[in-house]
Amino acid sequence: MNKHSRVFALKGFRGKFEQALRIIKVFSVVLTGIGMSVLSTHNAFSQMQVVPPTEQTPARPNRPAGVPENYVTTPNGYFHPSCVIEVKEKETLRVDGQIQHVDGSIENVAACGYSHYTARGEIVTGAEPPTITHSWIDSESTTTSSSFGELIASWIVPPTPPSNDGQTLYYFPGMEDSNDVISIIQPVLGYSDGGSPDLWSIASWNCCISGTTYHSSFVQVNPGDVILGTIRSTCAAGVLSCATWNITTEDETLGSSTTLSSSSSDGQTFNWAFAGVLEVYSVVHCTDYPANEGIIFSNVALYDYNFNKVTPGWSFTNWSSGLTPQCDYGGAVDSSTEVTLDYNGTPSNNLTMTSGNLGYRGVTYYGYYPTIGIGAINPTSLTGGDGVFAWFDTYEGTSKASYLVISAFSADPGAGWLASATCGGVTKLGSTATYSNDGYGSVQWYWSGSVFQFPGSGTVDCSVVHN
Repeated sequence: MNKHSRVFALKGFRGKFEQALRIIKVFSVVLTGIGMSVLSTHNAFSQMQVVPPTEQTPARPNRPAGVPENYVTTPNGYFHPSCVIEVKEKETLRVDGQIQHVDGSIENVAACGYSHYTARGEIVTGAEPPTITHSWIDSESTTTSSSFGELIASWIVPPTPPSNDGQTLYYFPGMEDSNDVISIIQPVLGYSDGGSPDLWSIASWNCCISGTTYHSSFVQVNPGDVILGTIRSTCAAGVLSCATWNITTEDETLGSSTTLSSSSSDGQTFNWAFAGVLEVYSVVHCTDYPANEGIIFSNVALYDYNFNKVTPGWSFTNWSSGLTPQCDYGGAVDSSTEVTLDYNGTPSNNLTMTSGNLGYRGVTYYGYYPTIGIGAINPTSLTGGDGVFAWFDTYEGTSKASYLVISAFSADPGAGWLASATCGGVTKLGSTATYSNDGYGSVQWYWSGSVFQFPGSGTVDCSVVHN
């Protein structure tokens, strides 16, 4: 195929070549630079040199309307940048909220002079406790009539999400006081769509002493790394309400860790433990979640204030009622030492294609292309009422390309709707395609220079993973 490629497939057109020629005039997408290379987010990430993560994630354009533009995103809502304080390795966050440096000097941290906001944009003035709003999606928790002394949990860094909408994702175990929710202490794995690169990082957090949220230094981690989170009282066994706690988040794969040492409890008695929490910001599509469809917190160990191991009865809570999008949120208690939080980042449809082929005006077509009368696919409908209108490869001389055309959209779904398409063991990511919309309900993903290798005849198993 030469530098200008043409799309024949349109909803509502079937059959003969003459019809196909009319379609060319209606829906022709001119693409230049067929030889250009488009790297997927996954490939780009795997080839990146490790760089320090952005320590404060700016609030995204789709933040709640009331959140000021200069605010930053944290696991505890939106804060003014001056109220997000890093406590470096071997420094100590004192009970009075001041920071003791390694050399013994004390840094006086001024009280936060700004309101902060929950993930939904609800204002939290001064030192009022943060409300657990719908920024929390799933959680597994347990309470005690006394207090806990230590919590340990492991989890694996998920794959990078297939789509990017400026989302921020947090995964963590944690502790709170169920009687007076003022502070939460938490070892946190976070993902932020920061453009280039997209970053996974870990840090230990304490929110919100005098309206300020504190965190340890950020450490970049990678998909597949094993994360170990530990929250432990600094007091001896038998102290019901310890004043200070050590919070450590460790990447066991890389051998690196980040600790918030001797961090204040802010007068709390930590009797509410969370084996795992999923908290999100700015999720627009289900494909803004990783494609692993959930997170498992394993090797969970919980101890009482005497440091005796307890066998908790974890309880699942779904905080997502009324939120959009709904992505099959759920959870399960696998045992006292393992819990699962579910999200469906990969709505998928399995299809069977009966492939056909045809040569026409110097171009050879393979696959499913009803406009020119080749192939069949079953079923043609996808989850949500959308349909596969055409899915085919083209060969013209030494040039080749692939097309996937989806129809029956009442509104433009956007390029991020398609996470991936697979046929005969060949997978192509929506993020590597050129996207177009004909304005009549049909949309197309086009891959230049590569094909699905549809056969000339016979059946092949296919799937479409989408939002």
